[in-house]
Amino acid sequence: MNLTRLIIGIVIVLVSCKSSQTEQENDFKMSNNTVNLYAFIGKKISVSEFDPNENNIKIEIDSITGDTIQRVSYVMDKGFRNKYSLVKNVFNDLKLDTIEFVAYDHYGRPGFENYKHVILYISLNKEKNLYYHQKYLFDPVEKTKNGTWKGSNGESIKALFEEKKKDVLTARGIFE
Repeated sequence: MNLTRLIIGIVIVLVSCKSSQTEQENDFKMSNNTVNLYAFIGKKISVSEFDPNENNIKIEIDSITGDTIQRVSYVMDKGFRNKYSLVKNVFNDLKLDTIEFVAYDHYGRPGFENYKHVILYISLNKEKNLYYHQKYLFDPVEKTKNGTWKGSNGESIKALFEEKKKDVLTARGIFE
């Protein structure tokens, strides 16, 4: 009888530890306002292509000669205007229900548009007051039966974010 109670007690403790860990991983959110990065779980509303080379000619006057100079710049990527509903903040706090941002992709359409829910990584250009997607960075996620978010291979939100932070985002100079 005492052995049965002991075994039941151990099982209860183990189940509560696992439940607490799952809850902590689902509630994962970090903030650092000195870092120009926002990561969030988003649900696609729209992805529409635009011509990034529209209005790419600038006319300037040479300050020494007074000559008119025409500068033409070309973007080799396709441009996309994106609108997503914000499901959950992961890194820093976007105080919005929906977010609009620009993405560029050299290979065609952005891969994140193929998924219902994704972790997206964006930064704010304060000069233009526009959010830009961190090129090629996203993680497809889905909500599990118990209400947690997991990556396509079962990874937690925390594990997905930490991997990007350690590798690509550090290489890009966003984190040290």
